[in-house]
Amino acid sequence: MGRQESGRLEWQAAIPLLDNPFLWIDLLKALAVPFVAFGAVFAFILANDDRPDWGGALKTLAIAIVAVVALFVFAAAVIFRNRLEARFVLDEKGAAYASGRAARTAQKAGLLAGALAGSPLLLGGSLLASSMNAVGIRWRDVRRATPFRRWRVITLSNSWRPMLRLYCPDGETYERAWRLVSASLPAGNPPCR
Repeated sequence: MGRQESGRLEWQAAIPLLDNPFLWIDLLKALAVPFVAFGAVFAFILANDDRPDWGGALKTLAIAIVAVVALFVFAAAVIFRNRLEARFVLDEKGAAYASGRAARTAQKAGLLAGALAGSPLLLGGSLLASSMNAVGIRWRDVRRATPFRRWRVITLSNSWRPMLRLYCPDGETYERAWRLVSASLPAGNPPCR
Protein backbone atom coordinates (compact mmCIF):
# COMPACT_ATOMS: atom_id res chain seq x y z
CA MET A 1 0.00 0.00 0.00
CA GLY A 2 1.18 3.52 -0.75
CA ARG A 3 2.40 6.02 1.80
CA GLN A 4 0.85 9.46 1.48
CA GLU A 5 2.02 12.72 2.93
CA SER A 6 0.52 16.09 2.08
CA GLY A 7 0.63 16.32 -1.73
CA ARG A 8 2.97 13.33 -2.03
CA LEU A 9 2.21 9.67 -2.63
CA GLU A 10 4.87 6.97 -2.73
CA TRP A 11 4.53 3.23 -3.27
CA GLN A 12 6.27 0.11 -4.51
CA ALA A 13 4.81 -2.30 -7.02
CA ALA A 14 5.78 -5.49 -8.80
CA ILE A 15 5.16 -4.75 -12.48
CA PRO A 16 3.98 -7.88 -14.32
CA LEU A 17 5.94 -8.64 -17.47
CA LEU A 18 4.65 -11.59 -19.50
CA ASP A 19 0.98 -10.96 -18.70
CA ASN A 20 1.19 -7.19 -19.14
CA PRO A 21 -0.80 -5.97 -22.17
CA PHE A 22 0.89 -2.55 -22.07
CA LEU A 23 4.35 -4.07 -22.31
CA TRP A 24 3.35 -6.26 -25.27
CA ILE A 25 1.85 -3.28 -27.11
CA ASP A 26 5.03 -1.28 -26.49
CA LEU A 27 7.17 -4.21 -27.67
CA LEU A 28 5.14 -4.52 -30.87
CA LYS A 29 5.50 -0.79 -31.52
CA ALA A 30 9.23 -0.99 -30.90
CA LEU A 31 9.58 -3.94 -33.29
CA ALA A 32 7.46 -2.30 -35.99
CA VAL A 33 10.01 0.47 -36.61
CA PRO A 34 13.00 -1.77 -37.42
CA PHE A 35 10.73 -4.22 -39.27
CA VAL A 36 9.56 -1.44 -41.60
CA ALA A 37 13.08 0.03 -41.93
CA PHE A 38 14.77 -3.28 -42.72
CA GLY A 39 11.84 -4.24 -44.94
CA ALA A 40 12.38 -1.06 -46.96
CA VAL A 41 16.10 -1.80 -47.27
CA PHE A 42 15.39 -5.38 -48.38
CA ALA A 43 12.77 -4.17 -50.86
CA PHE A 44 15.21 -1.63 -52.33
CA ILE A 45 17.98 -4.22 -52.67
CA LEU A 46 15.73 -6.95 -54.04
CA ALA A 47 13.96 -4.63 -56.49
CA ASN A 48 17.26 -4.25 -58.34
CA ASP A 49 17.98 -7.99 -58.31
CA ASP A 50 17.37 -10.17 -61.39
CA ARG A 51 15.93 -12.99 -59.26
CA PRO A 52 14.73 -11.51 -55.99
CA ASP A 53 14.19 -13.89 -53.10
CA TRP A 54 11.26 -12.19 -51.36
CA GLY A 55 10.49 -15.28 -49.31
CA GLY A 56 14.02 -15.43 -47.95
CA ALA A 57 13.96 -11.75 -47.03
CA LEU A 58 10.67 -12.12 -45.17
CA LYS A 59 11.94 -15.24 -43.44
CA THR A 60 15.05 -13.35 -42.27
CA LEU A 61 12.93 -10.52 -40.85
CA ALA A 62 10.60 -13.00 -39.15
CA ILE A 63 13.51 -14.89 -37.58
CA ALA A 64 14.96 -11.63 -36.23
CA ILE A 65 11.64 -10.64 -34.68
CA VAL A 66 11.07 -14.09 -33.17
CA ALA A 67 14.59 -14.00 -31.70
CA VAL A 68 13.97 -10.61 -30.05
CA VAL A 69 10.61 -11.76 -28.63
CA ALA A 70 12.17 -15.03 -27.41
CA LEU A 71 14.94 -13.10 -25.64
CA PHE A 72 12.33 -10.86 -24.01
CA VAL A 73 10.29 -13.86 -22.84
CA PHE A 74 13.44 -15.60 -21.52
CA ALA A 75 14.59 -12.50 -19.61
CA ALA A 76 11.12 -11.81 -18.23
CA ALA A 77 10.54 -15.41 -17.12
CA VAL A 78 14.00 -16.50 -15.97
CA ILE A 79 15.88 -13.39 -14.91
CA PHE A 80 13.00 -11.29 -13.56
CA ARG A 81 10.59 -14.12 -12.66
CA ASN A 82 7.78 -12.26 -14.46
CA ARG A 83 7.97 -9.28 -12.09
CA LEU A 84 9.90 -6.04 -12.15
CA GLU A 85 10.10 -4.28 -8.78
CA ALA A 86 9.65 -0.53 -8.98
CA ARG A 87 9.08 2.50 -6.79
CA PHE A 88 6.72 5.30 -7.81
CA VAL A 89 6.44 8.81 -6.42
CA LEU A 90 3.84 11.48 -7.11
CA ASP A 91 4.46 14.94 -5.68
CA GLU A 92 3.80 18.59 -6.47
CA LYS A 93 6.44 18.58 -9.25
CA GLY A 94 5.41 15.47 -11.15
CA ALA A 95 5.55 11.69 -11.29
CA ALA A 96 8.65 9.51 -11.04
CA TYR A 97 9.63 5.85 -11.38
CA ALA A 98 12.77 4.07 -10.15
CA SER A 99 13.58 0.46 -11.01
CA GLY A 100 14.20 -2.14 -8.34
CA ARG A 101 17.40 -3.92 -7.41
CA ALA A 102 16.98 -6.89 -9.79
CA ALA A 103 16.71 -4.62 -12.84
CA ARG A 104 19.73 -2.57 -11.82
CA THR A 105 21.74 -5.75 -11.19
CA ALA A 106 20.81 -7.18 -14.61
CA GLN A 107 21.77 -3.92 -16.30
CA LYS A 108 25.16 -3.85 -14.56
CA ALA A 109 25.74 -7.48 -15.56
CA GLY A 110 24.91 -6.58 -19.15
CA LEU A 111 27.35 -3.67 -19.08
CA LEU A 112 30.10 -5.91 -17.69
CA ALA A 113 29.38 -8.72 -20.18
CA GLY A 114 29.29 -6.24 -23.07
CA ALA A 115 32.58 -4.68 -22.04
CA LEU A 116 34.31 -8.04 -21.50
CA ALA A 117 32.99 -9.50 -24.75
CA GLY A 118 33.73 -6.33 -26.70
CA SER A 119 30.13 -6.33 -27.88
CA PRO A 120 28.93 -2.83 -28.77
CA LEU A 121 25.39 -4.19 -29.20
CA LEU A 122 25.20 -5.64 -25.68
CA LEU A 123 26.99 -2.65 -24.20
CA GLY A 124 24.69 -0.20 -25.99
CA GLY A 125 21.55 -2.07 -24.96
CA SER A 126 22.70 -2.17 -21.35
CA LEU A 127 23.56 1.53 -21.39
CA LEU A 128 20.13 2.31 -22.82
CA ALA A 129 18.47 0.19 -20.13
CA SER A 130 20.56 1.90 -17.44
CA SER A 131 19.33 5.28 -18.60
CA MET A 132 15.79 4.10 -17.81
CA ASN A 133 16.56 3.21 -14.16
CA ALA A 134 14.80 6.37 -13.09
CA VAL A 135 12.25 8.22 -15.19
CA GLY A 136 10.17 11.23 -14.32
CA ILE A 137 7.76 13.63 -15.94
CA ARG A 138 6.73 17.07 -14.73
CA TRP A 139 3.02 17.78 -14.47
CA ARG A 140 3.30 20.67 -16.93
CA ASP A 141 4.60 18.20 -19.56
CA VAL A 142 1.71 15.76 -19.13
CA ARG A 143 -0.84 16.28 -21.88
CA ARG A 144 -3.02 13.28 -21.11
CA ALA A 145 -3.57 10.94 -18.19
CA THR A 146 -5.39 7.72 -19.03
CA PRO A 147 -6.69 5.45 -16.26
CA PHE A 148 -6.94 1.69 -16.67
CA ARG A 149 -8.84 0.70 -13.54
CA ARG A 150 -8.98 -3.01 -14.44
CA TRP A 151 -5.17 -3.25 -14.42
CA ARG A 152 -4.65 -0.52 -11.79
CA VAL A 153 -2.46 1.42 -14.22
CA ILE A 154 -2.39 5.13 -15.06
CA THR A 155 -0.63 6.16 -18.27
CA LEU A 156 0.90 9.65 -18.40
CA SER A 157 1.50 10.89 -21.94
CA ASN A 158 3.14 13.92 -23.46
CA SER A 159 1.81 15.39 -26.70
CA TRP A 160 2.59 12.31 -28.79
CA ARG A 161 3.40 9.20 -26.71
CA PRO A 162 3.13 7.54 -23.30
CA MET A 163 5.96 8.70 -21.06
CA LEU A 164 5.31 6.85 -17.82
CA ARG A 165 2.93 4.19 -16.59
CA LEU A 166 2.05 4.16 -12.92
CA TYR A 167 1.47 0.58 -11.73
CA CYS A 168 -0.46 0.48 -8.47
CA PRO A 169 -0.31 -2.59 -6.18
CA ASP A 170 -3.91 -2.33 -4.94
CA GLY A 171 -7.19 -0.53 -5.52
CA GLU A 172 -6.71 1.95 -2.68
CA THR A 173 -3.32 3.13 -3.97
CA TYR A 174 -4.76 3.33 -7.49
CA GLU A 175 -7.65 5.56 -6.35
CA ARG A 176 -5.36 7.84 -4.35
CA ALA A 177 -2.91 8.05 -7.27
CA TRP A 178 -5.70 8.82 -9.75
CA ARG A 179 -7.05 11.61 -7.52
CA LEU A 180 -3.59 13.13 -7.16
CA VAL A 181 -2.88 12.85 -10.91
CA SER A 182 -6.25 14.40 -11.78
CA ALA A 183 -5.69 17.29 -9.38
CA SER A 184 -2.11 17.89 -10.57
CA LEU A 185 -2.66 18.16 -14.31
CA PRO A 186 -2.49 21.62 -15.88
CA ALA A 187 -5.88 23.29 -16.39
CA GLY A 188 -5.84 22.76 -20.19
CA ASN A 189 -5.13 19.04 -19.89
CA PRO A 190 -8.05 17.32 -18.19
CA PRO A 191 -7.66 13.60 -17.44
CA CYS A 192 -9.29 11.01 -19.69
CA ARG A 193 -12.04 8.80 -18.29
